[in-house]
Amino acid sequence: MMKPVKLNYRSNQDISMTFHSHPFYEIYYFHEGRCNYIIGPHVYSLQPGDLIVMHGMTLHMPNPDRRVPYVRSMIHFHPEFVHEFMHRSLTVPLLKPFEELRNYRIQVGPRREEAEEKLAEMAKWYASNEEHAYERFLLRFIDFLYLVNELCRKPMDTADALGSERERHVQRVIDYIEAHYAEDLTMDDLEQNLHLSKHYLSRVFKEWTGTTVFQYVYHRRINQAKTLFLIDNRLSVTEVGARVGFKHLPHFSRVFKQSEGCSPEQYRRTLAQ
Repeated sequence: MMKPVKLNYRSNQDISMTFHSHPFYEIYYFHEGRCNYIIGPHVYSLQPGDLIVMHGMTLHMPNPDRRVPYVRSMIHFHPEFVHEFMHRSLTVPLLKPFEELRNYRIQVGPRREEAEEKLAEMAKWYASNEEHAYERFLLRFIDFLYLVNELCRKPMDTADALGSERERHVQRVIDYIEAHYAEDLTMDDLEQNLHLSKHYLSRVFKEWTGTTVFQYVYHRRINQAKTLFLIDNRLSVTEVGARVGFKHLPHFSRVFKQSEGCSPEQYRRTLAQ
């Protein structure tokens, strides 16, 4: 049976961290370690007990400190399943954090024990071979969505979200890239517009995100290209490449294949099929 909701509980697997996106919603819970998490134009310095709701299609990537254990739980699900599982009138508040906030870091705080108990209970039934175990897991998943919805009612503390000075500088770089990724960007542009040394920005961005400024730019462009292919199959590969900031088609094709494992032409044909 294809599982409409998937749980990866307390994973400490050391995997290659790259920017990615996906068509399903995600709940990410950070148990322990040190990790900076980049989601679209936002960068968060996570603390144990932090929970992130993600819309999915936004480019995101964790950058954990590999010197300490990196333990997290992830739940992936399609919103259509929640609508089918319950009456639509009841699902609006449950999916509101994903639909309106889209990507949001929640500092669980005093409800951390409750959240972790619910995750552990979900994991027990997810791994069980008992009769109706998966259905019982789904009921607990719906209950967990209620908790997430309650936690999202309170706005984030903007001051805490901004974090340290270096984090703010990285955030400014990401914000600038988000506004100008389709243009002919250079480090001189960043230096001039952000009023910070390009050498300092390069070093801090790499330390904080685990990737270079232009690796991030290319990932952002490729993610936007995938979105354009998805929403308008009349666009040619050349048109899409130009719209997302690649001046030359061979460069676009090479970077796209490095990122996705296939050429933009093959990706476009796959979507059409």
